[in-house]
Amino acid sequence: MKNLFCKRNVLSLLVALLAVVTLASCSKGVDMGKYIPKDALYVLDFDMDELWDKADLDNIDQISFVKLGRQELRSENPWAADLVDAILKDPTATGLNLKRDIAAYFCYNSDIDGAVIATMHNKKKFEEFLNDFAKQNELTVKFEDKDGWRLATTVSEFNVENYVAFNGDVAMLLFSGNGMDKVLSMKKDESLAGDKRFREYWKDRSEISMWMGMKEIVSIAEQNGTDVKGALGQIYGEEYWKAIENASIAGNVVFDKGVMRMVFTYQGISDKIMKQYMRKFDDGLVDYMPEKTYATMAVAYNLEETMKVLEANKELDINLDEEAMEGVTVRDAVSAFGGSMLFSLFDLQVDNGSVMPMMALALDIKDADIVKKLLAEAGLTAVEENVYRLEGFFNFPIYVAMNKKAVFVTNSDAALEGFKKGGNKNAMKGIAKSVKAGNYIYADLDINHYPDGVKALIPENIVVLMSKYFDYTEIKVNGTKNGEWDLYIKDKKQNSLLSTLHFVDDNIVELGNLAGSIGGGSDYPEVEDTLYVEEDWDFEDED
Repeated sequence: MKNLFCKRNVLSLLVALLAVVTLASCSKGVDMGKYIPKDALYVLDFDMDELWDKADLDNIDQISFVKLGRQELRSENPWAADLVDAILKDPTATGLNLKRDIAAYFCYNSDIDGAVIATMHNKKKFEEFLNDFAKQNELTVKFEDKDGWRLATTVSEFNVENYVAFNGDVAMLLFSGNGMDKVLSMKKDESLAGDKRFREYWKDRSEISMWMGMKEIVSIAEQNGTDVKGALGQIYGEEYWKAIENASIAGNVVFDKGVMRMVFTYQGISDKIMKQYMRKFDDGLVDYMPEKTYATMAVAYNLEETMKVLEANKELDINLDEEAMEGVTVRDAVSAFGGSMLFSLFDLQVDNGSVMPMMALALDIKDADIVKKLLAEAGLTAVEENVYRLEGFFNFPIYVAMNKKAVFVTNSDAALEGFKKGGNKNAMKGIAKSVKAGNYIYADLDINHYPDGVKALIPENIVVLMSKYFDYTEIKVNGTKNGEWDLYIKDKKQNSLLSTLHFVDDNIVELGNLAGSIGGGSDYPEVEDTLYVEEDWDFEDED
């Protein structure tokens, strides 16, 4: 079993090389869409040129754990170490062009499993490499010509088969032999090359990119018992369901200075559909919030259009003109609110090891009289004009207050007083502008900003690592179909990929101890001064 373990490690290393190695300056390369089935669940692409530059891989040995890893590889497997050196010197050393895009796809509702695809440089050289690889790892390899491809099948001593198909453009490492004939004989209209939205994604892809078809995602959910079509179609109408079913999501990850940014776009959904459920956020709600915040969410929803869709759906049999209470219909009750909501977690109070979150929620209103009737109908008792109180939890009461523009819910006396005064001059200082744009989420990840009582409840090693790395995160929607998720880190001087590599390198002992404590419990000894690899590891079957 030890030999099998080593062989699989070598194979894993070589596959990993396909995903991390490149050299400078390259064109966009082969259109890989024609080699990916149109029913692929997702496609993942790595722009190796960009990643190489961002990670400064020309100077990779400056990262100590990488340098040590390469030294360890040379002592354990000189052939693999020579291969790594050769590829770093010449990205075409194996016959593949590893300075081009490397893509992977996975299928779910298909007889095809998936594949990793790399750009071909020289077929003859690549076949020689496969022969050498098989020899070094005690595998048998068989070559045959099939549907315009050269197919290599490697077989281990345990009869495990792996398949690599290659032509003049690409090489494909197939996840399995399932559906292989279909993959190798695939026509353009059977592939994503014929999908307009995939072509748009491929043209705009970035450092790391992903594309997903909603039809396949929905199909998986329904196979696992979730009636997505029934739920969305019934609530929002057939038009909305069709828009979702035929849409796709394109995402790009970019490593900018101090931030990892994921930008995503909903493809194939009309502006009409999206605007039907969205509205402009009432930014006046921001003024009611305390200055500090640990987490914030601001959203806006078009209640009027939603009611129209619900009412038009005969299957739901909803009567919005039915009385919700005396003199007020369901339509009146819903229309009394504007559709904007703003939430803030602004404080954390610790008492005897228990954490009490102090929160505030603001909703814009259009008819204060109806809202007041709704609060009375709910059984709330006014403790003063336009202020209601109900018993909360952890001995903190919950207040519901209102004016002509908003309803405000909080468990903080200070926040209540701020609302009653008409707002705070420095409300949500620092992020107010972003919040006012609406459809926004914020979380403070800097552990140094949190109370000592909260930090005391977190293992010290985690607090130390978090304080060195994380700053804050934001999720925001730009327009109707575009959004982004940004993770900001402490190091603002260099791009976030290189910063992360240096962070891991500088804190590898602490990270190793953390991984051991999470995965191994008390049986795993802590690493103190040096990192080591147990040379006598062996894996034997119990029988």
